[in-house]
Amino acid sequence: MKTIIVACGAGVATSTIISSNVDKLLDEKKIKHRIIQCSIREVKSYEDEGDIIVSSMPLNGGYKIPTILGLPFITGIGVDELKSKILSYLV
Repeated sequence: MKTIIVACGAGVATSTIISSNVDKLLDEKKIKHRIIQCSIREVKSYEDEGDIIVSSMPLNGGYKIPTILGLPFITGIGVDELKSKILSYLV
């Protein structure tokens, strides 16, 4: 099972949109997964549980797992590239 950490400033609004899109993508690809939704400040505390981090804003390095900017799920621009990038780390 893959674990995706989805984070935004407060861990509520934009992370919910990103989580929904990631969940739908992984369900379509039949990838068993769980999503941890949190604020940017909480990411470090979940890092050891995750396979990737998808955030609504750029993260300042220092993470042991890949970080991906999930903004295309919010803007609608570059969604296919984002999906490919997420899958490249999970398949």
